[in-house]
Amino acid sequence: MNQNNPVEFKELLVAVEQAGRSLIDSAEKDLDAIVPTCPEWNNLELLNHMKMVWWFAASQIAAGNEHERTVPSDEMKNSPLEQLEHLLDTFQINDFSSPCWSWTTNRTVGFWVRRMAHENTVHNWDTEGTLGAHSSVPPLLAVDGIEEKLFMHPADADFPDASIHLHCTDCEGEWMLASSGGELEIKREHGKGDAAVRGKAEDILLYLWGRGQENLECFGDEEVINAWALIGP
Repeated sequence: MNQNNPVEFKELLVAVEQAGRSLIDSAEKDLDAIVPTCPEWNNLELLNHMKMVWWFAASQIAAGNEHERTVPSDEMKNSPLEQLEHLLDTFQINDFSSPCWSWTTNRTVGFWVRRMAHENTVHNWDTEGTLGAHSSVPPLLAVDGIEEKLFMHPADADFPDASIHLHCTDCEGEWMLASSGGELEIKREHGKGDAAVRGKAEDILLYLWGRGQENLECFGDEEVINAWALIGP
């Protein structure tokens, strides 16, 4: 297993489709329901957000321009499902190593496969919350999502001036996080930080997405723990 990318792109592509279809199905059961973990949105607004994300991603891939962000030239599809299927078709006809724009140093189609796998997975978890039940995130997919979250943070992220240790209990996965001079330092190792979070990979992933600390063991300064959950969207 490559710890930098624990899941193969073909497996991530499956996650894009399965989580995307599940997200649509869950949201369409009650479009007016407020999403508990995204209270500024109801299910319809979350679906509209996802349509725009899928539309934007497909447009970058189709353009194949790694040097410049492409403004989508085609119109969004009529339904979320049509837009998701358009994105899936775009993935299928392009090699994962083909060039396209992203806001990171990884300017390939593979970036978007990985990005959409985790975007769909977490927002599927969000929409399932409107139904009162959540499907589980497989440990290796969750570890890959943690890796993506840690190494793909926004350029303007405000990192806490304190260290934290993250430790998965259901699979291999440990990270020491600290900031120095505004730069994030990450070591994939055991260590002692100012705070620590321990639990299943799924729950650590959700914690890093600002979905709370339920089911996690947390040690140390509570303010530090809360601050590390806010380093990105």
